[in-house]
Amino acid sequence: MSEKLAVPMSRIQHITTFYKTFSLTPKGRHEVHVCVGTACHVRGAQNILDTVEEVTGVKPGETDPDLNFSVETVSCLGCCALGPVMVVDGEYHGNVEQAETAKVLKDCACSQEQ
Repeated sequence: MSEKLAVPMSRIQHITTFYKTFSLTPKGRHEVHVCVGTACHVRGAQNILDTVEEVTGVKPGETDPDLNFSVETVSCLGCCALGPVMVVDGEYHGNVEQAETAKVLKDCACSQEQ
């Protein structure tokens, strides 16, 4: 990419490490984002995050060895009235409870087995 764009490699690395959207490590097939902002936090975001870790075996900032799930926490998803909120593969789940969290994640895991 550096050669093709005629940009120094150091500049490429600076950009890819500055923006959170870019990743230098592989991500899982299913990306899970859990909002831990103030509104979601007071509505039980930690319980949701605990359930995500329990079901996937992945902690925030990590990807499982099979590249099935990547888990990230975010400060705000911009839909505070729906808290707690998690986003799985771009699909928002608001006012989510632990049982629903587990079901959504298990459905993802089952869909890739088929």
